[in-house]
Amino acid sequence: MAENDKGFSFKRLFFRDAEFVEPQAYTPVQEHKSNVNLDGYTLNPVTLSPVGGKEQPLLEDFVQRLQNLINQNNQPGFDFLDFTESLFEEKQNPTPEVYKTVFRIAQKMDKSLSPARLIESAAFYKDLVQHTVENEISKGEAKKQGLLSEKDNEKNNLDKSLKETRSKIQELTRQIQELQNQDLALSNQVMAIDQKYGSQFIDIDRKINAIQSAKEQVLVSIVDIEAGIKSNLS
Repeated sequence: MAENDKGFSFKRLFFRDAEFVEPQAYTPVQEHKSNVNLDGYTLNPVTLSPVGGKEQPLLEDFVQRLQNLINQNNQPGFDFLDFTESLFEEKQNPTPEVYKTVFRIAQKMDKSLSPARLIESAAFYKDLVQHTVENEISKGEAKKQGLLSEKDNEKNNLDKSLKETRSKIQELTRQIQELQNQDLALSNQVMAIDQKYGSQFIDIDRKINAIQSAKEQVLVSIVDIEAGIKSNLS
């Protein structure tokens, strides 16, 4: 097979059912119940589930990137990828007999081919994928931590401003309460002034009225006597 076809074959190896099964109908062949270690590669216990929505383009993009990476780093000669492609050309789910048959045919093309060499080639691609993914995850985690730091800084600054604003509100509220109390006190003083001077005005008015009454009484007496003088002594 041509070297530049290996990336496509690699995709068919891991996603050979993807083109034939609707995401909702996808059922994993086997569900891992515990962590499985494959020559140093630990697969966490997960149940495969359909990927859709916004995640689907991300998945497809990274699968394509891994394919391109493998194409750029494929090993010369008949290696693990060639063997894998041959397996699935024979049968969708290869049996042990298919493995043996494909290997015998491959040995006829390459006498030096051995299971150990295929396993070594598989390890090369596993390392390539593993390291690439680890680097991408590290970049993602670093970016996430950076964003978390930015978020914390923004939140802390806003929390500080919020506390200052609330403190000002409390101070203004206190001042408003003091002014309201002062307003009530002044209103009470205004009413007290009316009462204070009103009683004095009444007292003065009584005195004025008494003076006027006394004046009239005295004048009447004077006029009477004056009239008596005029009539009796003139």
